[in-house]
Amino acid sequence: MHQLIQVPSEHEDKAVDSYSPQAPDDGFLSSNQLKWVLTALLVYFGGRLLFFAVAITPFVPPDEVSHLGRCLAFSRYLLLPVDTPDSFRFGLVTHIPFLYYWLMGKLVLLNFFGCSDLTFLRLLNVPFALGTVYFVWRLLRLVTEDRLTQVLVVVAMTNTLMFSFVSASVSYDNLANLLAAMAIYYLFAFLKNRSGTLLAVSIICQLAGCLTKNTFLPLVLVLNALLLVHEFRHLRIIPQALQGWLQASRRRGLAVTLAILIGLTLNVQLYGGNYLRYKTMDPEMFMVLPLEQALNYRLAARAYVLNQFKEGKISVQKAKELAVAYVNHPGDRSDTIALVEGYAYLENHREQMMGPLTYVAIWLLQMIGSTFGIKAHLGMLNYGFSFLPLAVLMLLTGVAFATRWRPRDWDTAWLPTYLAVIGAFYGAFLLYFNYGVYLENRDPGLTVAGRYILPVMGPIYVFSSYYLLLLFKRRNLRLGLFLAAALVFILSDFPFFLSRVTPEWFFWRLPK
Repeated sequence: MHQLIQVPSEHEDKAVDSYSPQAPDDGFLSSNQLKWVLTALLVYFGGRLLFFAVAITPFVPPDEVSHLGRCLAFSRYLLLPVDTPDSFRFGLVTHIPFLYYWLMGKLVLLNFFGCSDLTFLRLLNVPFALGTVYFVWRLLRLVTEDRLTQVLVVVAMTNTLMFSFVSASVSYDNLANLLAAMAIYYLFAFLKNRSGTLLAVSIICQLAGCLTKNTFLPLVLVLNALLLVHEFRHLRIIPQALQGWLQASRRRGLAVTLAILIGLTLNVQLYGGNYLRYKTMDPEMFMVLPLEQALNYRLAARAYVLNQFKEGKISVQKAKELAVAYVNHPGDRSDTIALVEGYAYLENHREQMMGPLTYVAIWLLQMIGSTFGIKAHLGMLNYGFSFLPLAVLMLLTGVAFATRWRPRDWDTAWLPTYLAVIGAFYGAFLLYFNYGVYLENRDPGLTVAGRYILPVMGPIYVFSSYYLLLLFKRRNLRLGLFLAAALVFILSDFPFFLSRVTPEWFFWRLPK
């Protein structure tokens, strides 16, 4: 039992995770040089986020107007708000995952600095992004202490354009990404170090993530499936081991147990309550509020107009008129009209729907293009010539995995393999959901965006960085590959943004 979950001593360090191995001297970077390089990367990352936070108009980042409105609605209540005429245009503030909005709603009350609430909340989101990078770096160190790989994973994380862009906006994605990185890290730290504290913290992060965004649920499913698979031989003694840990850890155990119970209760109340009342864990606004009130919300209005047209109740022209009347966001209004026109074109020309295999290819292109580009209310997808270096890196990573993966050496292969499983499972979930949306609305790009893969971007980058730098064994080739990969990522982020951006993205207009 003691081998399954270690019991912390009274003199254990106060930090939750005491795993801190020393990095080996790989000959490329000293320990001090590594610190300076990582610090420089984070400063560069933070500077770009500051630029995005103060420069980008709120009508560009995904759903930022609604996120901001919900945060302000939560700021008027001590606990949870109720739906009111003032909040209708921002969507539901009840029956939704609320943790991000509640937290931001309380923090915005501290805005005594003379800046707008939008800018203040954007700046408060930056630490979420920095924390995400930090825990992904720590996850990498569970796999390897190689310093070049450490630098590469931080370069990749801080130079993925969609991640950079979302990180400087008001969005629940930022808290969800941080909690995902923490949940994954602490779970794998437990699997390596056998500390009950680490497992408990991972569970708390998983519960908090579900209270932040409902698409966190598939991540929780795959994490716990891997836990059960890995600990299959010890399943019978886990409850006894946890009980022993709780008794030995005393105050910490009580605090952690209380946090887990509160998290479970809130999740059951939210998702169980929604299912009992609406037969779905994620009810639409029409299910909760009368139609007249729901139409105040731009996405609900978009869905209403499209559904009315698909059911043959209104014409294309009438759908356009309703979109102008009800959809008050310019980006969503144009999207609504485009959806109606696209659906009408396919109906009139009797175009066949894409099969699953064809859709997978289209989905991959859109997902990758909007991860290394931006898909928002304005967009700059990374396609064509600019994408070729990234495609080469992906190909080399695939070759490296195929040639360097050693399943027979499971003691070193299990952790990166599990990371690949997490990324593949979550990607498959998104693909399945997106294909269903495509079959229903006949638009292959609807709900396909790179920001949805961000919760598992950390595991994907840890896996990819680890195997990519295993491709070559010679020092010079390995260093050259690292430098090339780092340069590709850096050029694909801010330089790519500056080369494609137009004045409409900014509060001010760029000079001609």
